[in-house]
Amino acid sequence: MNQRDEKLRNLVLLGTIFALVGLGLSFYSLFHHLELKQLGHTSFSCNINDTFSCDDIANSKFAEDPWKNPMGVYGIGYFLGLVALLITARAKESLRKDALQAYAALVVIGVLTSITLFGISEFIIGKICPTCVGIYLITIVQGVILFFSREAIPKPISFKSTTNGAWYAIIALAVAIAGYQIIKPRAPSNLTLDNPKAGEELEAIRDAIDAQSKSPSSGALALLSPDLSPSVTIDLNAYSGLGEDFHKGSPDAKVKIVEFVDFQCPACANASKTMRKLSEEFGDKILIVFKNFPLDSSCNTAVQTKMHAHACNAAKLARCAGANGKFWAMQNQLFDNQSNISETSLTAWSKEFGGLNDTQIKECLASKDVAAKIQDDARQASEAGLQG
Repeated sequence: MNQRDEKLRNLVLLGTIFALVGLGLSFYSLFHHLELKQLGHTSFSCNINDTFSCDDIANSKFAEDPWKNPMGVYGIGYFLGLVALLITARAKESLRKDALQAYAALVVIGVLTSITLFGISEFIIGKICPTCVGIYLITIVQGVILFFSREAIPKPISFKSTTNGAWYAIIALAVAIAGYQIIKPRAPSNLTLDNPKAGEELEAIRDAIDAQSKSPSSGALALLSPDLSPSVTIDLNAYSGLGEDFHKGSPDAKVKIVEFVDFQCPACANASKTMRKLSEEFGDKILIVFKNFPLDSSCNTAVQTKMHAHACNAAKLARCAGANGKFWAMQNQLFDNQSNISETSLTAWSKEFGGLNDTQIKECLASKDVAAKIQDDARQASEAGLQG
C-alpha cells in the first residue's frame, strides 16, 4: 500500500467515525429541541448551570431557520453528507475525485460555520450549549483529519468536481429536513381558530355570551359556564387585594371570563387568540380578566416540578409591564413569540414592550409583592379546581 492509499484509508476511517459521533450529537440536539418546544423546559444533561444551558440556546432566535427547522436538523444533514461522501470515495474509484473534493469543501464550511455559531452563542446570546460545543469540536477534528490526510485529496481542485460531489450533501440535508417535517410536533388542530371544531367552540362561546348578556340574573363571575367559583376573586383596582387583575371590557358586563395563564403553555397561547377575538367582537359586553398559573414550582406551589423554566419570570415581568400600562403589549409579545422565550429575550422584550429598564427588571424579579400576587392567582385557580 502506497502512502496515498494509506492516507485515503485513514481519512475515510477516521472521518467516518467522527462524522458518526457528530451525527449522534446532532440527533441529541434535535430531540432536546423537540422536548423543549413541547414542554418549555428539559431535563437534558446539557443544562448544567446558568451559563452552560442548552435550553437557553434552543430558545434563542438563532436556534431555528426562518422556516422553523432547528439547527440540529442541519447537523444531521451535514454529517450524513460527510459519511456518504467518504463511503463513496472508498467504494467507487470513478467518483472518488468528486466525493473527496466535495468532502474537503464541506469540512471547511463546517469549521467556519462552527466558529461563527460559537461566536453568536458566546457574544450575542451570552450562553454556552455543551452539545453544540461538542458538534463544533467534531467539525474542527474533521478539519484536522483533512489537514493531515490532504495528500489523499485528488488534484487539481476543480469547481465542477466539487459541485458534482456536493449533491450528496444536498440530498442528505433534504432528507434530514423532510424527515423532521414528518416527525415534528404540531399543535392540536382543535386549538386553532382556522378549523371547523374551533369554529364550533367559538360559536358556542358566542351563544353563551349572548345568553348571559340577556339574563336578568347574572352571577358575579362566569367561567364560560353557569357555575360560580367563589374561590376566585376579581380585583380591578391597583390598590385592591394584592394588586390589579389586568382586564379588558366593562366591569359592569354580565359576562365575566377569567383566564388562568402560563406564558409557555401552547394551549394558553391559542386561548389568548380566542380571547383577543372575543374582546374585539363583544367589547364592553364582556369582561376578560387575566390571572397567572405558571407551571413552575418556584412560584406556584400547586405544581410539583419546574415544568416551564421561564414561566415565573415571564409572569412577573408582564405584571411589571402592566404597572407601566403595557401589560397587553407584553402579553401579546410573549404569546406570539412563545417558542423564543428565554432569559435573554425576556429582558429584551421587557425593555422594548414593557417599558422597563435594567434596574426595574431586577427589582421586578426580586419583588415579594409581585411574587405574592402570582402565588395568590395560582391558589385561587387550585381552589377552583384548575389542574396543571
